[in-house]
Amino acid sequence: MDSNLYTSLDWDGWDKQFRRYFMNAVSGPKPLFLMGTKHSSGASNLGLFSNIMHVGAHPPTVAVLFRPLTVARHSYHNLKEQKQATLNLVSEPMLSKAHLCSASFPEEVSEFKESGLTEEYIESWDAPAVQQSPLQLGVMPVEEHRLEANKTILFVLRVEWIRLNGLSPERDGFLDLQKLEAVSANGLDAYAGMKPVSKFLYAKPGRPVEAVDSFIP
Repeated sequence: MDSNLYTSLDWDGWDKQFRRYFMNAVSGPKPLFLMGTKHSSGASNLGLFSNIMHVGAHPPTVAVLFRPLTVARHSYHNLKEQKQATLNLVSEPMLSKAHLCSASFPEEVSEFKESGLTEEYIESWDAPAVQQSPLQLGVMPVEEHRLEANKTILFVLRVEWIRLNGLSPERDGFLDLQKLEAVSANGLDAYAGMKPVSKFLYAKPGRPVEAVDSFIP
């Protein structure tokens, strides 16, 4: 039998921690964001997420997957209660501080204070943003779906505003996140940069694949 082939017969018997690390890594690098929310008491919260996904461009929507509510999920409860949040892209200079936000702090303790990240507010938005983040989004919940497969919760969020610090989009709308020193998550606690490899023309049947030298069309 192929020694590199793993099946459910293997991972059902693995150590729980080993299985958790392995399964989180096999889906590949994922964008890394800090979700900023506020409790009804006024306490601010930051949660580290590597499962933010694009849903649609018009209206702009994203989704975030929350783990089962078997323990307190401060970001989930604050989002559900206050109907607002921010998503803040994690960059290399802020990575160690962002990683600390994955720890389970008590509800009354602000991750902003513990991590040393700076809390700021954009226009009249009530949810706190991370000043150090080069890309910030203001989001509001639209739909909530409980997945029967493993009791996780998928929240669809409508993007209300986007703030770019230090980068403008290319003429075709492309954002070169490497210029923002953006970080991706590789598993639970390993991180990598976003070095671009290639950019191609939009694929069409019968047309050869063609790389472009620039991100400007």
